[in-house]
Amino acid sequence: MVRSGTIKIVKVDVIDAMDNQSTTTSEEVAAARPSNSSSAATARISDLQLDVKVMGNNDVMIRVQSQNVNYPGARLMSALRDLEFQVHHASMSCVNGLMLQDIVAKIPYGLTTEEAIKSALLWKLQQ
Repeated sequence: MVRSGTIKIVKVDVIDAMDNQSTTTSEEVAAARPSNSSSAATARISDLQLDVKVMGNNDVMIRVQSQNVNYPGARLMSALRDLEFQVHHASMSCVNGLMLQDIVAKIPYGLTTEEAIKSALLWKLQQ
């Protein structure tokens, strides 16, 4: 779901390597949100890049790149908990004001496709 004032770009790559089929999708969301300043023309831009790759039948690799503002690590972990992901591994790094997060988790019941996982995570992260 894309809110008004939001730009959505989707990139899909399909890879078939020795009978292991995998699909990689990435999505960039740039949402314009009003700032707390008195000027109505001023907008705060929040950039988020989300990559999702399903590995096998039960696991998913999630990569999130965003600005290091408003506790992005805590927000992602909260979203994963709310969606009932079982996290196997998580890594977070901050480089030049960017937060890079890599997650390997078990896919919860009901989220069967990369697009469904991506949509659910984006919905939770945008709240």
